[in-house]
Amino acid sequence: MQRISIGIELLEGGYVVGWTPSGESAPGVHIMSYPDYDRRLMEALWGASELVGTDYGYAARVDEVRDLSVPGMTRSQLSTFLTWIQRSERFCDGAIDDFVKDGRVLQALRRAAELGTSVEQSA
Repeated sequence: MQRISIGIELLEGGYVVGWTPSGESAPGVHIMSYPDYDRRLMEALWGASELVGTDYGYAARVDEVRDLSVPGMTRSQLSTFLTWIQRSERFCDGAIDDFVKDGRVLQALRRAAELGTSVEQSA
């Protein structure tokens, strides 16, 4: 929960993803720009995923959660959503940045914290 709280604070503080610019690292060797995510953001996403679980079959369920309101997601839906966010980065540099910009990473972290708190209270 602490990692999630730190991520929420980071995003509420106006965090903007920095990008390493493209360039030539050696003659004829070109590097594309790529995001330089804050470690606290990535740890918060990992912490949220640990809390709600990883959806290993997320690809079959992405369409179910793509347009849902994140604050109302169930634990299962949030698991699919968080897995989708994190796996998207493997195939498209900056995918997480897009979710940060549209506010859904912050919403997802808040929802994970709510779900985690409700589990702690019922235990």
